[in-house]
Amino acid sequence: MKKKNLIITFIIAIIAVFSLAVLKYTQDSKDEYVKLHKTLLLKEARTLYSNMINVRSWAALHGGVYVKDNGILKPNPYLADNIEYTKNNELLIRVNPAWMTRQVSEISNKKEKYYFRITSLTPINPHNYPDKFEKEALTYLINNKNKDFYTKFSNNKYNFMGTLRVEKACLQCHIKQGLKINDVIGGLRVTLPIDTYEKSIELIESKTDNIYFIIIFTSLSFITLIIFTINSIFKKNKDIRILNSTLERKVQRRTKELRELNKKLLKTAVTDYLTKIPNRRYFFEVGEKTFFLAKREKTNFCMVCLDIDFFKNINDKYGHHAGDIILKKIANILNTHTRESDILARTGGEEFSIVLNNTNIDGALKFAEKIRDAIANTKIIYEDVIIKVTVSAGVSCIKNDDTFQTILNRADSALYLAKENGRNIVICS
Repeated sequence: MKKKNLIITFIIAIIAVFSLAVLKYTQDSKDEYVKLHKTLLLKEARTLYSNMINVRSWAALHGGVYVKDNGILKPNPYLADNIEYTKNNELLIRVNPAWMTRQVSEISNKKEKYYFRITSLTPINPHNYPDKFEKEALTYLINNKNKDFYTKFSNNKYNFMGTLRVEKACLQCHIKQGLKINDVIGGLRVTLPIDTYEKSIELIESKTDNIYFIIIFTSLSFITLIIFTINSIFKKNKDIRILNSTLERKVQRRTKELRELNKKLLKTAVTDYLTKIPNRRYFFEVGEKTFFLAKREKTNFCMVCLDIDFFKNINDKYGHHAGDIILKKIANILNTHTRESDILARTGGEEFSIVLNNTNIDGALKFAEKIRDAIANTKIIYEDVIIKVTVSAGVSCIKNDDTFQTILNRADSALYLAKENGRNIVICS
């Protein structure tokens, strides 16, 4: 009896350790997926913040700008010398960096899904007094001068606060506050909706819970089966070999099922849920390895970044379901034209990226032009309406790049130029 109990206890311990290991792996995969989505939110917020800061810096570099009065823009009441008259007695309104930031933010808040707001703990303009989050963020940034931003989730929103530091031009208005250049004068808030983020997290949590249940259920089944088997073995010694053989087959089958479940979970973590092609995480993980291999082997390595033209207008006009259909269709077209050795992924809302292995610049341009033409000539029918879709593309090939990110940045820059130069074209960087 003692020997039997010892064997049972030992086997239960093994199953428990194995199950805990699988559970931990599943939890780690889930945590990485959540962390990845948070990183994407942060990158998006920092990009929007940087764009607004660039506008502000440009205004600061020129000491503000004068805008001809159009009856809409009001002079900044908290700015000295806020108007000027031309020789023809035309009224010019002076727009300093802070006023320009406020005007651009108000336009963005009306037109886009994002929310911008300039604020300060000691504002000259009382409209810039901070709310609860803004006060909390500004206090943190002022007390931690080595930090440039502060983030927080609240009310189904992702709030980002980036620092606004004193530049030379700022002292014209803020000199009386005793500020010095590079001091934190305030912050620029960027708030993003997190509907897509929450749906993704809910999806992975649901799948993880299912896997937890399967693992626990399977483990308990193993334990029950083993106890019953061992009792039978001790009762019927003559059937030991048959029972052991049966148990081994069952263990192998259960183990295989667990492995298949883990493979499905890993595939889910690197697959875009809508288009069923690899996602941004997969693109960066595999793309970086491929990049360094190409550098070591001195082989050709090119990248194509594609973005759907006027995708927001399509969503606004036909609805997001139509947009989803278009994304799936374009993903299918890209899948059709790419090779197995290439790396295709959906890297943004309406952006796709492709790594072309062993392909020179001429081949990459021909490929991108072929894709652009195929999409432009594709008719997408939605509720008896034909929707014409075009894409813009940026192409870059390996030069003296030290990192995967640098070649991606050049492809993104080329894509931006394609957008600026009329769309539905391919530009190489």
